[in-house]
Amino acid sequence: MKKTISLAVTISLIFSIVFVVFEPQKIQAVQDEVTVTQAVTEEIAIDTPGNISLKSDIPGMTGNAGAPASGTVTWTVTSSNATGYNVKIKASTDPALKLEAGQEFTDYTPASAGSPDYTWATPGASAAEFGFTVEPETAADTVNLFLDDGGANCDTGSTNNTNTCWFVFNGTNDIVIINRSSRTDCDGEDEVIKLRAESNEKLLKEGNYTATITVTVAAN
Repeated sequence: MKKTISLAVTISLIFSIVFVVFEPQKIQAVQDEVTVTQAVTEEIAIDTPGNISLKSDIPGMTGNAGAPASGTVTWTVTSSNATGYNVKIKASTDPALKLEAGQEFTDYTPASAGSPDYTWATPGASAAEFGFTVEPETAADTVNLFLDDGGANCDTGSTNNTNTCWFVFNGTNDIVIINRSSRTDCDGEDEVIKLRAESNEKLLKEGNYTATITVTVAAN
């Protein structure tokens, strides 16, 4: 009888020890992770300005030498592209500003072909000219052609001073004027084009001379 009781106690102790050793642990919390991916594509928007008239009117015989008519056009560009955008400009006709065949303003003539003039130059006698310059909201976005050295030269230096670096339209071909390397904020960038027309006693027929200017914005 004693042996039987002893065996029963021994077996019971073994089962108790096994249960303690192999009982699953109860965990209070479990963590796991999942990665969610959503692609966002680049977009560019441009606010279209209204048509403008250069100020002031130009007399058809005596002209406006020394006092060019001027106007400003602003395109606001907004882009989500991380590498920015570029802006090109062109005219729809050659020359750009005209009334009809033979009644026109010659495209501006820089002192050095292919390089803008730091200051606007009055046309020669019996001539009339039309040209432009660019002033981006962020000066660093200006392409080298329209940068200046802060003194008297364009296509060099690192600044973009006001009313400097006047240039000619390249017929109906695009000219790159702005190159930005980053996205904009939600307000966009105000990209400014300034235009001038001047006549030095060129005989011009009365009427409304027009130029159609196209700006193209593309992602880099």
